[in-house]
Amino acid sequence: MSSLGQELKRERELRGISLREIADSTRINLRFLQAIEEDRLDALPGAFFIRAILRSYAKCIGIDEHQVLNKYQEIYTFEEQLQYGESAKRPVPRPRPSLKLSLRRGWRIAALAAAIFGLGIILFYFFVLAPANRPAVSVVTAQPVPQVEVPKPSPPPDPLPEVEEIKGLRLEMSFIEETWLHVYADGQSVWYGTKNKGESLEIRAEREVRLNIGNSGGLDLTINGRKAKPLGPSGSVRQDILITLENYPGLLVTQEEKTG
Repeated sequence: MSSLGQELKRERELRGISLREIADSTRINLRFLQAIEEDRLDALPGAFFIRAILRSYAKCIGIDEHQVLNKYQEIYTFEEQLQYGESAKRPVPRPRPSLKLSLRRGWRIAALAAAIFGLGIILFYFFVLAPANRPAVSVVTAQPVPQVEVPKPSPPPDPLPEVEEIKGLRLEMSFIEETWLHVYADGQSVWYGTKNKGESLEIRAEREVRLNIGNSGGLDLTINGRKAKPLGPSGSVRQDILITLENYPGLLVTQEEKTG
């Protein structure tokens, strides 16, 4: 039975491919390729490196890389069983650190130890020896801040009373004598009868108010909040006194009449 290296060499020669061509194509060192074909696997760095070379070798000469790797695994497993027994596993050697790396690590440990020692000396001086030599620290008592009385905000002024918006006519009558009257508002009878001294009456209309009065001087009249002129002397009878939106300003007391 031929070995793995012999089979690879035969397949390569059948295809007329030289080791130099494989080395140039795969960038693999020529002596590693020669070791593969001569079954000197112990001359190669390790199993992972061997598998990578076998995979590249197989691709380069055009054979199935999986078959090559499977056969290598069979050979590798068989050799392990012969060397270590059926149940044993080959121990994985741990790489030894180089002398340069060991020296570098040694210097790092020494530097770290020196730094820790120096820090310990500084802390010992600062917390143990230094407090005895430190000057006393005077404590300054903060003076109370005088309180400034903030004036209370003055309450807002009372809102001005709302002035009722008058639409149309509003007649307010205050009776100073017994008076008979009949009142029409916008053509409708709204009051008929007698008012005694001290009583009052309010009439509202949209366009006009018509009065029939048996005692013209027996009442004080205001129209839309403004004082009106007397409607006549006491005891006089007047009929069809018409008050409208257009003529009522002429019935009001003028400023000269108030002062006069």
